[in-house]
Amino acid sequence: MATTFFEPSVERKTGVNPLGLKGIDHIEFIVDNADQWRDFFVGKYGMAGRFYADNASGVKGRRAHVVGQGRINFVVAEPQGRGDEADFMRWHLEKHGCGVRDVAFRVKDARHALSEARRRGAKVVRELDEHASFIGGSIAAYGDTIHTFIERKPHTEFAPGYRPVAGRPEAGAIHFAMIDHIVGNVEHMDEWVKYYESVFGFDLFMHFDINTGRSALMSKVMSSTDGWVKMPINEPSSQNSQIQEFLDRYNGPGVQHIALLTPNIIDTVAAMRRMGQDFLEVPDTYYDAEFDQRIGEIKEDKEVLRRLKILVDRDHDGYLMQLFTKCVFTRPTLFFEVIQRRGRAIGFGEGNFRALFEAIEREQARRGSL
Repeated sequence: MATTFFEPSVERKTGVNPLGLKGIDHIEFIVDNADQWRDFFVGKYGMAGRFYADNASGVKGRRAHVVGQGRINFVVAEPQGRGDEADFMRWHLEKHGCGVRDVAFRVKDARHALSEARRRGAKVVRELDEHASFIGGSIAAYGDTIHTFIERKPHTEFAPGYRPVAGRPEAGAIHFAMIDHIVGNVEHMDEWVKYYESVFGFDLFMHFDINTGRSALMSKVMSSTDGWVKMPINEPSSQNSQIQEFLDRYNGPGVQHIALLTPNIIDTVAAMRRMGQDFLEVPDTYYDAEFDQRIGEIKEDKEVLRRLKILVDRDHDGYLMQLFTKCVFTRPTLFFEVIQRRGRAIGFGEGNFRALFEAIEREQARRGSL
């Protein structure tokens, strides 16, 4: 029997933003084949190619595509040639497989953000890089993940050496507006809670303690005080939990999943299924009478939700709908969440955790890790 402990934050700061964060700028993935993963996001996530870089364009050690939709930008980069950058990327791939290297933030003043983060105890791993249209520097985060602070002027360019590409129009049945949240798996959750509090000025927004009877985890949601950046942090509380499996297979802490916000989850999920994206299975029993009692009245047709296997959860201010992909890379590490919020819903689907965890456990059982 699954049990869930949920505790909202009881005290929130107001207006504390010591690094001048304006939101998530982009997420960078180090991958084994940049063309393949560009095609994956274009073909199954409705994204469009935006920029391209390689040695010939002036970016040494890598080939990289920038794909995106709405306010989302993903960089998929592979090593090219030799040198420090290419050698590091090959090392990262050998250790972690494909995965997230950089969760980058747009800031008001990159020089201030980097110096203030250093003053607050962050380790600077990339000193300030200044160009006419781009200023950026990076700090270490959990595992081998980094955070880059980026100041852009003008906003039409991505980074030095990245050239615009002629992509297809960003239109179709899949509509992603922005990144809703980014989840990290770590070995020591409270260490990283303190890091985001002390360096970024984030609040502890919510706290979950989940146990399915077969596996368990603890999660704390860190949020910027304006609510635009949310970063849940998980740690395992059992040796066979999916968090421990991630840590074992990824060889350390890293980004577990990225939630993509859509204004129409029904159209988005239907289109992604047609395009071949696999999602975690949800049993038909999820939509029984208990569903009606728990969720109450919603605008969507429950039979359509049942057919597409979309989960629903209600909180005090509205409700959300969500669905999780299967792991997208060869190692069972990173996956994506598709999410739509109705009203002013602020939760993360805590009422769905039992169904979600049991679905993940079925995947673990198929892999022989549970």
